[in-house]
Amino acid sequence: MERFEIEFSRNAVKNYKKLPGNYKALVDLALSRLSEGLPVDLNPIAGEENTFRIRVGKYRLLFEVTGRTILIVRIGSRGDVYKH
Repeated sequence: MERFEIEFSRNAVKNYKKLPGNYKALVDLALSRLSEGLPVDLNPIAGEENTFRIRVGKYRLLFEVTGRTILIVRIGSRGDVYKH
């Protein structure tokens, strides 16, 4: 089973800190499962190469995959996270 290293962009760290406490725990669980190669609600982002999203309740985590590294780029609510 593949294991991935998870890294956060500076923007993603700020987004994470602003999450409500109960969602932080859910995000931590989703990232743990992702790093271990376990199934999560994962979809590719249309028009982007190697960019995906994970759904965690009403929040989305956008990330890029480079080799064995997953870079969390943004975390936000469904309506706002896709806007640059």
